[in-house]
Amino acid sequence: MQIDILTIFPSFFDEFIQHGMVRVARKQGQVEIGMIDLRAFSEDRHRTVDDRPYGGGPGMLLKPEPVFRALDVLGLQPGDQAPEGTKLLLMCPRGKQLGQSDLEDFAGAERLVILCGRYEGYDERIVEAYPWQHVSLGDYVLSGGEVPAMAIIEGAIRLLPGVLGDGESVLRDSFNAWPGAEGLDHAHWTRPPEYRGRGVPEVLRSGDHGAIEEWRRRDSRRQSSNRDRSGDEEQKTTEQEP
Repeated sequence: MQIDILTIFPSFFDEFIQHGMVRVARKQGQVEIGMIDLRAFSEDRHRTVDDRPYGGGPGMLLKPEPVFRALDVLGLQPGDQAPEGTKLLLMCPRGKQLGQSDLEDFAGAERLVILCGRYEGYDERIVEAYPWQHVSLGDYVLSGGEVPAMAIIEGAIRLLPGVLGDGESVLRDSFNAWPGAEGLDHAHWTRPPEYRGRGVPEVLRSGDHGAIEEWRRRDSRRQSSNRDRSGDEEQKTTEQEP
């Protein structure tokens, strides 16, 4: 998989690509990551990539010229359809909230091109000219698209075959349909069996694999139910606020 990241802060990713599953995938030759500094495609000696919006208003917008030129260099032209095997991802609050099924889709691509916005947003010509998939992490505000881009890269790369040492780990992740799962993964314990008066559930130490699996199914349902109720309470609190 080729991943190209367009950003005004390429050094933001320096440590990220050197650690964890991203490092493993790169070392295995499964992933190549290209950093494209949008400032290198600016027109002036100040390397300007932003300007004020027409019509007034707060903030600055990412200018179209650096983005179009960078995509030209990547061999991507304006149009309604991306090259086969390529997905163009635009980090933006208009986008669909990222889910596990999206990461599975991205992991199956041959190439991801990720545009990280900054400032107040993008000049609309950037948005309209290319077949972007709009992606959002959620209904909150970040200063730029770099953190969402990292979430996408981390989440997709760990799904590639052989990146995780134990393939079953992916199958048993939260939000994956391992047998009996209700959404969230069950709770986990490791050694020691006792620590500061807190112990490991006896069933997990019993060696009875059938009983263990049944306990995990029940706990998965409990974890998911608790999460759902927490969301309901948050909604009720919001509705009651003046």
